Amino acid sequence: MSATDDLDAVLALQPDCVTYCATAVRRENDAIADIVTYLDAGINVVTISTIPMVYPPAAPPEWRAAVEAAAAKGNSTFYATGAEPGFISLNIPTALLAGAGTVDSYRMDEYAIDLDKSYPVWDVLHESMGFGKPNGHVPARIASGKVNHDWETVVRYIADILGLELDGVELDWETLLAPTDLETAIGVIPEGTICAHRWQLAGIIDGRPVVAVQYFATVSSTPWPQRWPRPSRTAEGGMVIRIEGRPSMCLELYFGQSPSDRVNPGVSATALTAVNSVPEVVDAAPGVLTNPLAGPAIVTRQSRTRPAQ
Repeated sequence: MSATDDLDAVLALQPDCVTYCATAVRRENDAIADIVTYLDAGINVVTISTIPMVYPPAAPPEWRAAVEAAAAKGNSTFYATGAEPGFISLNIPTALLAGAGTVDSYRMDEYAIDLDKSYPVWDVLHESMGFGKPNGHVPARIASGKVNHDWETVVRYIADILGLELDGVELDWETLLAPTDLETAIGVIPEGTICAHRWQLAGIIDGRPVVAVQYFATVSSTPWPQRWPRPSRTAEGGMVIRIEGRPSMCLELYFGQSPSDRVNPGVSATALTAVNSVPEVVDAAPGVLTNPLAGPAIVTRQSRTRPAQ
């Protein structure tokens, strides 16, 4: 069929499952309402839009209640996933921690390096992250509470699977200022304005961070501070999971750009976590899936057995 923005037209098709990927930025309640409409009608839903629902026990209670009620009414199934928050910060740590003993601390560092080249969207880099904004500006994702809203879900999921009872979750953040005018793919970042930021959201026990997510964002010419930890591939973005304990563990993950595909690999991975999970969600019992799906049932079936002709 042709593309449509008519929700009734989609409902009339009576699909087994809808993959809901509409933006939820500044319209989260509308996104939940859309999803509820599909679930009410007996249509299963997989989404990457409502980020906190990747771990429903830590999501806004009113969201979970609405989705649970709709799934019960429609005898349908709901599953939220994504890349990060998603399989990177939920599935992979779960597998890694299967080989752990005593865990003293857990932290995942995400490195969004050279964003002017890999994600050259001025509205996001300037408005949300604050690049090019004056000294003292609070990046929108901090000021709006988005960091806590989206990533506290991850902190609480890891704490729950480790059996930890947190005293609270705390946010620590800082920005870096350009030491001179910095030439980037999105224009000049003027001297004295923000050229990078770092934040950490940490679950605290007895005043000590025990489970944390830390995020670093830079443009291509940002000088890297010595106090900031780096991945081994210093020129690449990626994720590093650091576990201190017995045994201690460190796992690094990178996405490589396909030579035949210009799509940002992080964007592709985000979409594919949803697409790959559709058969499992369709076969699942009705209700809200509260833990990340994993295993052979959601592995991609698009692998090639021979080179493309």
